[in-house]
Amino acid sequence: MSGRQKKTPAKTTPMTSGTPQSSPRASRPPSPTVISRVQEKNELASLNNRLAAYIDRVLQLEKENERLTRIVETQETTVTKEVTGIKGLYEGELTSARKLLDDLAKEKAKLQFENGKLKTDLEDLRAK
Repeated sequence: MSGRQKKTPAKTTPMTSGTPQSSPRASRPPSPTVISRVQEKNELASLNNRLAAYIDRVLQLEKENERLTRIVETQETTVTKEVTGIKGLYEGELTSARKLLDDLAKEKAKLQFENGKLKTDLEDLRAK
């Protein structure tokens, strides 16, 4: 507390008519009430500075959060577009492969039918 007592402003000791007088009041140390008020003032100033720093930090974090939110939204949009494009290509390829598979299955069935028919004809010819 002695450090705070040293911070007591000189104007707390009253003087009359602008010239120092040798009264007992001028040589007394500041009263506890004055010291308490000075301490409260210093504490309030400190708390005010801390609050201002806190508010600045919150505003900074809000700006950073907005920036990061925009980045995330941009990335999500890009990924969604890419996935949609790739999905379209994949579905196109898949449809093409299924059609080719169906065509090959029909061709195989047709060739197996013809093969069976030719085998029957061959057996008939051998029997004759």
